[in-house]
Amino acid sequence: MDLTTLDYGYIALAALLVGFTKTSVGGVGILAVLLMALAIPGKASPGVLLPMLIVADIFAVVYYRRHCQWGILLRLFPLVAVGVLIGYFAVSIIPVGVFQLAIGGIILAMLVLELGLPKHKQTLMGGWVVTGIVGIFAGIATMVANAAGPIFGIYLLQMGLNKKEFVGTRSWFFLIVNLFKVPFSLNLGLITSESLQLNFMFVPTIFIGAVLGKLVLGYLNMEAFKWLIRAAVIVAALHLILF
Repeated sequence: MDLTTLDYGYIALAALLVGFTKTSVGGVGILAVLLMALAIPGKASPGVLLPMLIVADIFAVVYYRRHCQWGILLRLFPLVAVGVLIGYFAVSIIPVGVFQLAIGGIILAMLVLELGLPKHKQTLMGGWVVTGIVGIFAGIATMVANAAGPIFGIYLLQMGLNKKEFVGTRSWFFLIVNLFKVPFSLNLGLITSESLQLNFMFVPTIFIGAVLGKLVLGYLNMEAFKWLIRAAVIVAALHLILF
């Protein structure tokens, strides 16, 4: 890859944000996607970003491995796998922009539902119909645009989890899903030996971001945590729709 000093700066900042978002609030990961696209335009960008996400997922799982709510994940994983397969086969047929519009719209619809439903009725968000929509579209979103975080984040907000359970469940979810995506990304030529060499350079930067994220999470109360998740979700959804 023919990268300039500025490109390396973008990648370093993206790596820092990837580590930070995985062990804290989340959502700022969309900025990492944008920075990586600035440094490495085109289809190569997701191929560089995916191994970084996996490394950050591992750091997050190490920190929060005991707080995962596996019942939630076991309901979602088969549906996410279907979504990843749909994204893999459809990405060469349907323009990515169409997927992004659909994903952005679903994220905003889920947010409106989450904010609009009375507290005693929010268990509807955990029903099988909504779980099916979340699982399939999270799979499509993560395969096409590494953008499943907002969908999964809004879904988890309704599960009554504390901060560590939220981050621990999210961490295990994305570690397993991102590892599942690797063979598809290799087959599409998105991950190469050259891109992996670039990834190894920035592992220390990801680690620093992960440590900072864990420290920040400790200072947030639950209500502030929820509103930061919602704010990040809105930014991510608008980016998918408008750009």
